[in-house]
Amino acid sequence: MTLVPTVDLSTWHDGDRTQLAHAVDEALSRVGFLQVVGHGIPRGTIDDMCEATAAFFALPVEEKLRSAPVDRASDRGYAAEGTEGLAYSLGETTPPDLSESFVIGAEHIDGEDPYGFFAPNIWPDLPENLRPALTAYADEAHRVARVLLEIFEKALGLSDGYLGAYTRHPTRTLRVNHFERRAGALEPLPGQMRLGAHTDYGIVTVLYADPVPGLQIHGPDGAWHDVVPAEDALVVNLGDLTAQWTNDRWRSTLHRVVPPSGPGPSCRRSVAFFFDGDHDARFECLPTCHSAVNPPKYPPVLGGEHLYAKITGGRTLEPADAMNTAADRG
Repeated sequence: MTLVPTVDLSTWHDGDRTQLAHAVDEALSRVGFLQVVGHGIPRGTIDDMCEATAAFFALPVEEKLRSAPVDRASDRGYAAEGTEGLAYSLGETTPPDLSESFVIGAEHIDGEDPYGFFAPNIWPDLPENLRPALTAYADEAHRVARVLLEIFEKALGLSDGYLGAYTRHPTRTLRVNHFERRAGALEPLPGQMRLGAHTDYGIVTVLYADPVPGLQIHGPDGAWHDVVPAEDALVVNLGDLTAQWTNDRWRSTLHRVVPPSGPGPSCRRSVAFFFDGDHDARFECLPTCHSAVNPPKYPPVLGGEHLYAKITGGRTLEPADAMNTAADRG
């Protein structure tokens, strides 16, 4: 059995739902990651996103910096290489990450925004197709995340719509990571990563990544394992809020992106859609995930407070003061 199994999401609509829910439950209990095919995102939507993001990151850094936020803690716009460190979200201090990124949220949000999660997107003038390409892809990734939430309800023995009640006005974020080692680049500092070891923060992450090495996950055996996406597959993993929800029945798994091995230029892209729930929802252990002999391990937490601490830690390079579900995993 491979470390990260692959499931076909199309069977949720026209197949054996019980079997699919069981396979998802097994994967998320064992390793916290899975790959999904049959997700229904049109190939053209993915190709448009890849073309537009490649054109953006090929621009001179001075042009890209026009899309950087004024407030470094803002999770919008462009972040240059060396200005972020995802390990800070776990309270760790490491060298800055060897990546640059571009981040958007939903285009249209109504309601209160006490944490700045629904800040306006920062769109560059060039390339002109970046906005339609990213918003179209984000809408498709959001649809996939909603399907996954329905599968989670069945896998956890919950009623239809139970988890959906926590996502009426969810925080949803699309982060495009660009990792490029150019000719003549300096060697990484000791312990420096393309993305430092971290867990994701909220409910579920839907990831498109180039099929090249780089992503590693911390397996149940305590070792780091490479994960290269299969053809036409998306990688799915859980965040800390789901680990708390399920009382660690499901894993929020440590993962990182390592520098390339060997000399010479190297390029890699990943596009992560984070589906992170309502800022005013109270996340506590689900009724099917605790008992008298297995009491809740984590105190209740507001979704917004938790996410704000995690996001600002990585952006400001200040160790986050927030729940760390990986703390006892070594």
